Amino acid sequence: MNPFQEILDSDNLFDSLPDDIVFSIFSKLEDAKSLCLSLSVCKRFRCIIPEIDQIFLSIPRKGTLVRDYETPISFFKNLVFRTLIKPVLFIYQRNRFRKNKDNDEDYCSYYPPNEVLKSFEEIRLLHLRLPCRGSEKLGSKAGKKNNSTFLKWNAEFGSQLHNCVILGAKSWIGKRENGDSLLESECESCVIDDRELKLRIVWTISCLMAASARHYLIQEIVKEREMIEKIEVTDESNQGRLCMNKEQIEELRNLKANDSIFEYRSRVPALTMKMWYVKTLELPESGEVLEGATLVVVRPVVGGGGDDIDGENGGDVVAEAFDWVEEVEVLGEVVKKLMGTKNCYTLEMNSF
Repeated sequence: MNPFQEILDSDNLFDSLPDDIVFSIFSKLEDAKSLCLSLSVCKRFRCIIPEIDQIFLSIPRKGTLVRDYETPISFFKNLVFRTLIKPVLFIYQRNRFRKNKDNDEDYCSYYPPNEVLKSFEEIRLLHLRLPCRGSEKLGSKAGKKNNSTFLKWNAEFGSQLHNCVILGAKSWIGKRENGDSLLESECESCVIDDRELKLRIVWTISCLMAASARHYLIQEIVKEREMIEKIEVTDESNQGRLCMNKEQIEELRNLKANDSIFEYRSRVPALTMKMWYVKTLELPESGEVLEGATLVVVRPVVGGGGDDIDGENGGDVVAEAFDWVEEVEVLGEVVKKLMGTKNCYTLEMNSF
């Protein structure tokens, strides 16, 4: 009998597929939520899915989960809870956690990923996406159209920070209305004042704290899963990314137990920073204009390297930090143009 006819005559065509093909299908899916739902479909899926080695997990913010259905009894219980009990709990929690408000927002505002990832045994590539904090989405396309602050960063970690590249602007607008182009000499002649410098320092500290908090988040994941070779942690607005390769993950895993201190984020070592600043930067190809365009390259004082930044291909090296962004070509043009100016500042920052 023709084997293809046997497949067509079978009640369930999917059961006739070899395990290798089923594994390939689920590997293309990658989404952790969909894979976890598929685990409960049948025993066969439960044996195959844990072997998936590339996982994408979008972490929901606490309080955003919605029930699919409600029975009359559950509806009555929820009504009593919302009208009587919830206001009392709100007042109690507000008074109890007022002093630790900032830490609670940063660390406890989303669900830890360990519970979801425990279903997958052979993760090699892990991509986590965190929820946005508040309503601001700095660095998004909408931000550029609305003439608001533009900010993106990329950080690499091992046992501690290896480097962080930050690209920002006070505003990113379309083509200049008068159609006039800026002279290169005008771009290079401006000097950053104290107020603008303080703003850039605030940007830098904010990005470093966000990166170190993400580094703390993944430490338990790295220690529990020895097969992981690459990790990326982004957010819904794609403002920033933390990434770690195989060598950096191994460096973190080899930390001694007594070196780990419980904190809401990993400590940032003493840093050296190079900052390029242009008051008004026009992009020749797109005609768009950045006001207060700034590029910051951050490295540790000890073991930070940095020879590649000053080399002939330094602009390409820094631009590659944003290869995960949709506007990678535009940002690469911004980076090269900023690094080609003479307005370069060197700063140092203590550990925090």
